Amino acid sequence: MRVIVTGGAGFIGSHFVRRQLSGAYPELADASVVVLDKFTYAGNEANLAPVADHPRLTVVPGDICDGPLLAALMAKTDLVVHFAAESHVDRSIASAAEFVRTNVLGTQTLLQAAHDAGVGRFVHVSTDEVYGTIDRGAWTEDEPLLPNSPYAASKASSDLMAVAYHRTHGLPVCVTRCSNNYGPYQFPEKAIPRFITRLMSGQAVPCTGTACTYGTGCTSTTTAGALPWSPRAATPARSTTSAVAPS
Repeated sequence: MRVIVTGGAGFIGSHFVRRQLSGAYPELADASVVVLDKFTYAGNEANLAPVADHPRLTVVPGDICDGPLLAALMAKTDLVVHFAAESHVDRSIASAAEFVRTNVLGTQTLLQAAHDAGVGRFVHVSTDEVYGTIDRGAWTEDEPLLPNSPYAASKASSDLMAVAYHRTHGLPVCVTRCSNNYGPYQFPEKAIPRFITRLMSGQAVPCTGTACTYGTGCTSTTTAGALPWSPRAATPARSTTSAVAPS
């Protein structure tokens, strides 16, 4: 079995790769892993250091917008797990172009390459931010998409693109949406590590919204542990959307 993991040197992607190669996922036992990562500021080879010498790991520096590269990599691939994304809300507000390029065009290019190569399963890793804000209660996977930021809009667009490739071409797709991931190897710009580091240094924690605004957090281990179930849900007959949240 051959698995391509985009963004596999990033925060959650590297958790998935390390767990897979350590034998944590029996259903992916003995699978070869190809990590495709652009190594932007958030991608770091050190995240893969514990498995760097593993005989079933290949790391390919590259861009998910590079169609010819994707076509070459997709040959004989059974599963694509797509983590690669621009993912910071504040940066998307300052400049949205790279978010559209990577998250929308990059995902479409990847989906097309997977379809052309006859890939058996495609797991698209998304975010609960596509739903927007909620006053109380909880969302279900079937809630309408009401993104608040250019980042969230780009992820919602990529979700719809993934589902469209299933409906148009029959590509077996599963979209996962997780909430506020945190854990080891996370880039310090993100909310939870930023809060922790500021509190440890005696600084105030920046807050948005009202004093009553809060959200759930999900450990990177929980998210990475849930993802292997997603390929089972995606079949040629249907696409699925799964929420990943703390229990």
